[in-house]
Amino acid sequence: MGHYCFNTMKKIHIGHLIQEKFEERRQCDKTLTKASFARQINIHRSTLYLLFNQKSVDIELLIRISKVLNYNFIENVYFNKKNSNKKNRIFVGIEVDADLLQNINLPEEYLRLTYYVQNQ
Repeated sequence: MGHYCFNTMKKIHIGHLIQEKFEERRQCDKTLTKASFARQINIHRSTLYLLFNQKSVDIELLIRISKVLNYNFIENVYFNKKNSNKKNRIFVGIEVDADLLQNINLPEEYLRLTYYVQNQ
């Protein structure tokens, strides 16, 4: 079973970033409430407050959040080439379903790497 994901050594508080992007999105979409956002990402409203304080988030939940907020957290945060220093990168693993992998719009070079690893 393969587990593949990318992260950088820089400190990322993903919960705070999700909250920031939620607030930005809410400025454009006045119908977006915390309750509606929680429903759309399939969590309870009270869990949303915990989410905003988490330093890490399950990848499947992060993909659902990305779709609702129209912001690709995986590409823009974890695969941000401008902010990543190659010497400070590490690879950590998670298992990702092939259908889910196709929906996160990874750069072609990461898809090739993932395909190579999956088919070994």
